Amino acid sequence: MQNALPERPRRADEPLPEAREVAFHIWKITVPIPFPLRTVNMYALVGEDGWVLIDAGMGTPDARAALQAGLERANLRIENLRAIVLTHHHPDHVGMSGELQEKSGAKVYMHSIDEAAIQILWAHAMPQRFGRVSKFFLQHGLPQTQLWLSHVEPRAVDDIIRVPPHAAITVVEDGEELELLGERYRVIWTPGHSDGQICLFRPRDGVFLAADHVLPRITPNIGLYSPHDRPNPLEDYLASLIKVADLPATIVLPGHGEPLADLKGRTSEITYHHQEREAELLTMIQQQPQHAYQLAEQLFQGRLKSDEARRMGVAEVIAHLEHMRYNGLLKQERTQDDIILYAIA
Repeated sequence: MQNALPERPRRADEPLPEAREVAFHIWKITVPIPFPLRTVNMYALVGEDGWVLIDAGMGTPDARAALQAGLERANLRIENLRAIVLTHHHPDHVGMSGELQEKSGAKVYMHSIDEAAIQILWAHAMPQRFGRVSKFFLQHGLPQTQLWLSHVEPRAVDDIIRVPPHAAITVVEDGEELELLGERYRVIWTPGHSDGQICLFRPRDGVFLAADHVLPRITPNIGLYSPHDRPNPLEDYLASLIKVADLPATIVLPGHGEPLADLKGRTSEITYHHQEREAELLTMIQQQPQHAYQLAEQLFQGRLKSDEARRMGVAEVIAHLEHMRYNGLLKQERTQDDIILYAIA
C-alpha cells in the first residue's frame, strides 16, 4: 500500500516536513507519513478566488500539524478550498480528503478505477480485502503478515484515513480536461503504481503534476497485490512511462521527493532499472524454479524488515515475474502445497 521500498537510508538532503512555493502560485506542502518514505507531497494550486489541493496526506497528528503550518505559511484557508484532486487510492494520498471536503465543500476529482478502490478499501471493507491479498501472497510463498492498521487504535483509524463518499466525487478519465481556478489541466491516466493513478499536465507552461508515477530518487513500487487487480502492472507502468516521456514539461512535481526538470531522462533511467531487475531475477531462476518470496529475499538481501516491506517486496517481484511470463520468458509450476513457482519457459 506504500509507494516504494526502503532501498537506502535517509539522505542528508531528503525533504523534511515543509511548505514552499516551487512554481508560480504552486506550493509544495510536505507532511510526514508512517511509512518508509517518511514524507509525502501535497500541492496547493493558488488562484485569485481560492485554491486547489492535489492529494491529501494522512491524518496523523504530526501530518495535521505540518499541514496547518504549511497553510499558514502559504496564507491559505480551508474555507477557500475549491477542489481536491486525488491522484490515486493509496492512504498517504487520500487520508484527510474526506475531512477537508466536509469542511470546505470542495469538489473532489479522481479516476473511476481508484475511486471505486477507496470505497472498497477505506469504507470499513479493509479486513476482507486484506484477507484476499494475504491468500494471494501465501500462494507466492510469503508467510502470513499483519496489516499496519492492526497496530492502530480502531477509533483513530477514521481520523487517519477518511475519504469522501461516492456521491461527493466526480470521476475523471484519461484525456479529459479539468478547469481549475481558470487554468486548464489535462488528465493523464498512468496505471502501474496503482491501477487508476492519474497525473495532471498544464499545457500553458509545462507544469506536470506526476503523483507517484515519476519519482526523482527512487523507483515507485510497481506491485501485483491481488488476482482482482490489473494482471500485468509492470507492462502498464512501462507503457505509462512512454506515454508521458515526451511531454514538454518544464517542471515535474512528484508525490515524494523534490521537483525535477528532465522528465524524459528520468523515465529512461526508471525503464533501465526495470530491465536490470528482470535480468537479475532471470539469473536466479536459471539456477532452479523458485517462488516470489524466495526471490524477494535474495533480491533485497535483508532489507525487508517489516510486514509492510515484505508485502511490497513480494508484490514487486510478482509484477516482474508476471511481466516476463506474459512475454514468454517464464512459466508457472505448482508444488504439492499449491505454492506457485516460476521457471524458465
